[in-house]
Amino acid sequence: MTLEKTYSVIEFHRDNISATEVWDNGIIYFKLEDNIHIEYEDSKNQFEFLKSKYDGINKRLVLVETGSYTSISSEAREFSTRPEVHIYTKASAVIVKSLAHRIIMNFIINFTKQQPVKMRMFDNKQKAINWLLSL
Repeated sequence: MTLEKTYSVIEFHRDNISATEVWDNGIIYFKLEDNIHIEYEDSKNQFEFLKSKYDGINKRLVLVETGSYTSISSEAREFSTRPEVHIYTKASAVIVKSLAHRIIMNFIINFTKQQPVKMRMFDNKQKAINWLLSL
């Protein structure tokens, strides 16, 4: 049995595609909206938000929860595989909700294997949180 972790939200931010929370345990949580199409600019804006939370020393733990019927443009997907996008991230956990999301995440994970960031996908939020906090 997994022990449930508790956390407090210390900052909240909303943009066109997601609600973002900064938690007191060091995780930045991106909850993607349902029925959206992620464009390059959306991915770049999320990267800029993450970059603004980097203190110059500690890389961040990132938790992404996909929305139902969320899709991503090829430009945004390509942007997500660039090494410079992951320089502020220690690890990313992605909660997938569909086979389509799983296929896209497999594609992204395969491209990030050569980079120093750890990335895994989960179908359970608590398991994803536990994994991030175990690193």
